[in-house]
Formats: sequence, structure tokens, C-alpha cells
Amino acid sequence: MTPHQTIAVAVRLFAVWLVITVIANLISYNAQFHWQDNPHKLLGTVLVVSLSGLIALALWFFPLTVARRLLPSASPQPAGATLPVTPDVWLAMGCALLGLWVLTSALPALIRDSIILTSSDFATDTSEVKHWMLYHLGGAVIGLWLTLGAKGFRRLFWWAQSAGIGKPSN
Repeated sequence: MTPHQTIAVAVRLFAVWLVITVIANLISYNAQFHWQDNPHKLLGTVLVVSLSGLIALALWFFPLTVARRLLPSASPQPAGATLPVTPDVWLAMGCALLGLWVLTSALPALIRDSIILTSSDFATDTSEVKHWMLYHLGGAVIGLWLTLGAKGFRRLFWWAQSAGIGKPSN
């Protein structure tokens, strides 16, 4: 299995997990806030759930496109021939997978918090939800950085690995 195929499988798993988590959070949110009674709450909920569904559908139907964007493309190889994969490609794949893992916890929480904020009344104190939303937004940014910015993380990793080691004197 190539690194691109591994990332594509992880992207599809992420899409499935996102749908399951959104459904579970929607059921929990309905039990807690009864959004059917207020059209303002219903509109915000439908908007956020629809956006999440579109993202999940895009990830499900285009996983290799996402994988090609995340990992550098390898040189073309003849059919049946396998080339050794460099450590940089495996590090980039690991960063992308870790980024997807971090996003799996941050995105559903951001979705839940945005539903709560868009459907809350003006009299409701939402300061705690706003604090958690900032926390989860930071997690999403870190996850996106790991997923999309593997080159910068790779440079940081290789620098940290060789920090303090002097150059050989000739």
C-alpha cells in the first residue's frame, strides 16, 4: 500500500467518523436544548449540520485528491515496480495522520459549540462555550498545520533531531 493510499483510507475513515459524531452530537443537542421549538435554533442547526455533511461527502468521494494535496507526489514509476519511500515521505504521512487525528476531536466540538452559539438566546450566558470554542479552534489550527503543513513540521523535526550536534571538523 502506498503512502497516498494509506492517507486516502484515513481520510475516508475520518469522513465516516465525522458523520457518526455529528449525528451523536445532534441527538445529544436535541435532548438538551429542544431546538424544534425555536425556528432560529433550527436554522442554525440545519446550517451547521449541512456544512458538516458536505465536508464529509467531499472527503468520502475525493480521498485520493486530499492525499495528493497532503503528500508530495512521487516520481512516476513503471507498473509493478516499487521504489523505496524516503523518510521524509513517511514523516509527512505521519504528520498528516496525526493532523487528521487532532482534527477528529476538534472539529466535532467546534460544530457543537457553533450550534450552541448560533441557537442561544441573548439572555443565555455563553462565555464558557466561547472559551471552549477558542480551545477547540486552537486544536483545529494545530491539526490543520500538521495535516497541510508537513513541510514546516518536517524541517522543525529534522532541526530538533540534529540540534546540539556540531558539524564534523575536518
